[in-house]
Amino acid sequence: MILLAHSARNEQPPQPYRDHVAGVVHLACINVNRIVPYVDKKKAECYFGIVNDAAVYHDLGKLAAGNQEVLAARKKSTGLDIEHRDAGVKYLIGSDKERPTATLVYAHHRPGLPNLMEEKVKSNPFRFFEAMTDTEAHIREYIALHNEETCCLATQQCTDSMPRLSAMEYRMLLSCLVDADYSNTAGENLAAPETRWKERLVKLDEYVRNLQSDSDNVSPKRKQMRKELYDCCRNAFITEPLVYCDSPVGTGKTTAVMAYMLWLAAEKHLRHIFVILPYTNIISQTVKVLRKALVLDGENPQEIIAEHHHQADFESIELRHLASTWTAPIIVTTAVQFFETLAASQPSKLRKLHQLPGSGIIVDESHASLPIRLMPQAWKWITELTNKWGCRFCLCSGTSFKFWENPGFTKISDAQVFPLIARDFSKKLEKFERDRVRLEVLGQSVPHFMNASECVNYLDRFHGSRLVVFNTVRSAALFAKILRDRGYDVLHLSTALTPDDRESVIHEVKQRLDNRSNYIRSWTLVATSCIECGMDFSFHYGFCELCSLESYYQLSGRISRNDEYEDGTLTCFTITADGFGIHPDFEIAREVFTKQIHSGRLSDLTITDAVSESFDMQIKSMGGLSDEICKLDRGRNFADVAKKFRVISDDTITVIAKPELIEKLHAGKSVTAQELQRGSVCLRKSTLEQLQIKDMELPLLTNEQYDNFLGYMKSLV
Repeated sequence: MILLAHSARNEQPPQPYRDHVAGVVHLACINVNRIVPYVDKKKAECYFGIVNDAAVYHDLGKLAAGNQEVLAARKKSTGLDIEHRDAGVKYLIGSDKERPTATLVYAHHRPGLPNLMEEKVKSNPFRFFEAMTDTEAHIREYIALHNEETCCLATQQCTDSMPRLSAMEYRMLLSCLVDADYSNTAGENLAAPETRWKERLVKLDEYVRNLQSDSDNVSPKRKQMRKELYDCCRNAFITEPLVYCDSPVGTGKTTAVMAYMLWLAAEKHLRHIFVILPYTNIISQTVKVLRKALVLDGENPQEIIAEHHHQADFESIELRHLASTWTAPIIVTTAVQFFETLAASQPSKLRKLHQLPGSGIIVDESHASLPIRLMPQAWKWITELTNKWGCRFCLCSGTSFKFWENPGFTKISDAQVFPLIARDFSKKLEKFERDRVRLEVLGQSVPHFMNASECVNYLDRFHGSRLVVFNTVRSAALFAKILRDRGYDVLHLSTALTPDDRESVIHEVKQRLDNRSNYIRSWTLVATSCIECGMDFSFHYGFCELCSLESYYQLSGRISRNDEYEDGTLTCFTITADGFGIHPDFEIAREVFTKQIHSGRLSDLTITDAVSESFDMQIKSMGGLSDEICKLDRGRNFADVAKKFRVISDDTITVIAKPELIEKLHAGKSVTAQELQRGSVCLRKSTLEQLQIKDMELPLLTNEQYDNFLGYMKSLV
């Protein structure tokens, strides 16, 4: 009788136990081999020993007679009769309270890595109570069967002399094991495309030269600034593991920093380049640019530049795999995906983590990547990845702040972060920014409106393209509706709209702004902060509800971005009318910004220094930094870290909004996951209650509750 590891599925025959175990051991050791160049020889040997032994025994419990009956389809069951991980844990843990090999076997399926301290105090740590009776009675039988099947597989058992593993080491080794297990089970055998860093740098140089010569709407001064920034980053030749680029918005950071990272990747033989962005809505734009600029003749763009987020679309399962496993040479993903992978405890989320060691990582718009409460732990991970795992980070933003110099962060790590651009050139860029757009707040002028009518009357003084940004989705929708009801030409952009509708608005805005005949036409885009980062817009005038200094500076990059308007202006305002609420998450930042305005010092400070001051003041107002998550991570409380390290609140429900999707569903037609994502909105439970939407598996919005102008705010304002 052939012993099985997996039953027949998807037209594939059953997988023999010996084949699966041998395959997982082989792939897992390949994965470990890719991460050990960055650690010392002793640790490398221990990593191999731990992962090898865990791979050898990870499915030991599948040899139970009841499990074999299920796997051979001789017994119908929705799952295995006996929890198969328990036997491997029993064999590997011995009498110890913590043995890394046993922990990896325990964690290689859901729910993943536990809180280690909680597990170790149990009378039978890392064991599965429901399977223990069977395991204790038959463990010798399982081992005998296992040895017969896998006689050629040696175990290394080096863990007795193994130093205590850090949380990152546990996650990294589990990633090596899980990826091997998943890949072998699915029969995946995709080779990663060649990196070809030097050739891509040559291609990028050519792309930037052509871009600079074709930019008709860009002023000569702006063109010169962008060229100088590109040359500065391209020829920086800095090999330090941590650098930052504080070039103002609109100066071409995306291509300039990529030029530096490509040079570094070629110089240091980096495995991948990651581009981390704060919002999903700016990823597609970045990916389009990078595919044009970096993909060589004969290559499939999706194989080389992988777009990894929940709304991404792929031509094939293989291309989806390259993106979701971070196997492609260049991966563009969100801060949510990146940092929550570092925090993860579930094996499915950790699968891709072993791709990080030896990679270059660009954190673009780093000011907006994480809330302050999560930054201490993120900084700990960043410095650990650079110090211990061969990673190279570039932190860049138009409103960069030197958080690493704050005392709260120096306690976590005293790592030095080096500037990518020289101080003199940074000052030159700063002066250009001051001249490019007039920032009314620097003159300590903040108009206050008692109601929407006063705000509208104020806007009427400015003729041309106007951008108005509010702090909440409700406020933006309300003001857009007021303008439309009064006959104004207005567009609306916020997360109240589905991704498809947001894309349509963005396309319309770009068309209007690119058409020179529209320069004297008065029209308004009302938006939320989703417009602050990555949007290549250039409005004549900008107005924003008082929020934070960094948001204000970011928004200035959407006003006279190409230096085409001599009187480009950005004005801050406050409004107290009913319906215009203050976002509670912005209260501290708003108070700090107000203090900075009244101090009269903003005009004397560089953008970086002003934003750094704002950051320090916000931390002080918060009563200091919280080290709660750092303590949990040091204690290897994996489940708690994964729960608490959430970039975005999970108190939301996906609701289908597009009428054509709803019609398809009512007609019983199939709808792809991609269609659902692009035609839906995320609502807080409180908003769901306001809309009186029934709690069902796929909640729907009616035509009375949603349109492509106000989105789900249609019936709420």
